[in-house]
Amino acid sequence: MSSTEAVRRELAKHIGYRESGTNDTIFNREFGRIPGYPHDGYGYPWCHSFLSVCLKRAGLRPDVDYPWTAGCLTGVAWFKGRGRWGSTPKPGAMVYYGQGGGTHVEWVESVSSSSITTIGGNTSGSLAGQYYNGDGVYRKTVSRSSTSIYGYGYPTYQEDDLALSDADLKKIADRVYERFTHTVPEDVWASREGILDVGQKIDPRTAFRQIWAYTKDGYQRHREVLKQLAAQDATIKALVQALADRDAAIDVDALLDRIRSEIENVHISLEVGK
Repeated sequence: MSSTEAVRRELAKHIGYRESGTNDTIFNREFGRIPGYPHDGYGYPWCHSFLSVCLKRAGLRPDVDYPWTAGCLTGVAWFKGRGRWGSTPKPGAMVYYGQGGGTHVEWVESVSSSSITTIGGNTSGSLAGQYYNGDGVYRKTVSRSSTSIYGYGYPTYQEDDLALSDADLKKIADRVYERFTHTVPEDVWASREGILDVGQKIDPRTAFRQIWAYTKDGYQRHREVLKQLAAQDATIKALVQALADRDAAIDVDALLDRIRSEIENVHISLEVGK
């Protein structure tokens, strides 16, 4: 397993690379021969083999962290079969184009509010003022609303920032809530006291909201108490100083210490149900 940055560096260093002949590339040579294609079986479309090889070079595990394939449709099926497919663009995702995602694939380098920046092989692009049509590795910007985008596959990275699609995250959240949802039994104190009903379902989402509300309320109350204590302390100091001004014989520090000691000895009793 590796990071998105390691993959980005591996892909970016090939920007500007161009095929020889018809689809004959170092990436196909490394991926392997496919019978029936030119150049002794190495002249097949290489957009997916480019990503397959580069992700492996960067440390990702073929067919574990991402699909090891030269075919876009196979890549789409791999991601969908593992619940790692979605419509949300993310850095490190593989974006598939065309009907069923079978036309082309590139790697998402960055995402903005309106577009994605990709690095892809067997694609068109410009380099040093020259434009090349479908023959090399290029970086380009595509509108997020492009109708040619079919969807996104999410490889597994070390930082796990693409580990789950939005649908997967919702499923896990629902399972967590289901796991921690309990039914109130008869022997619970709250059910005996009539606070909760026997058989009542306790949804953790409600409990979390209540905890948050109680914590917020407690924090606010704590601030109010501290403010009152500070005001009382200032009042005591003012009173003591006023007494000292009238009678120079009063020991101001000793009187303050005595008042504070009396306050500290005050006990407040809280009784449940009273």
